[in-house]
Amino acid sequence: MNNAKNVLVLGRERHLVDASTEIIEADGFNAVGVTRDEEALSLLDTGRFIAVLVGSGVEWESRPPVREHAAAHDTVVLEARRIPMQTVQDHVRDVIVPRLRQIA
Repeated sequence: MNNAKNVLVLGRERHLVDASTEIIEADGFNAVGVTRDEEALSLLDTGRFIAVLVGSGVEWESRPPVREHAAAHDTVVLEARRIPMQTVQDHVRDVIVPRLRQIA
């Protein structure tokens, strides 16, 4: 699998993770969505991802291990930071996807 377009999405609510992966995939990336830290860390350790999107609902204590596992493989960490009244879908489409295009 070519790493150039693989994105990992970590979130807490399955429907939001799925919505995010759909938007990312519609822009030509391969996206894998998970809701558990253990899954994310294991997948990051494969070295197959250019970026990991950490959803705004992911607890602060979960973030350092994600950053550490990502750094070991030069994977960029994108942390969702929505503005008030912005939907997850709008944030992914308007903020995250343009950043992914810059990385890829």
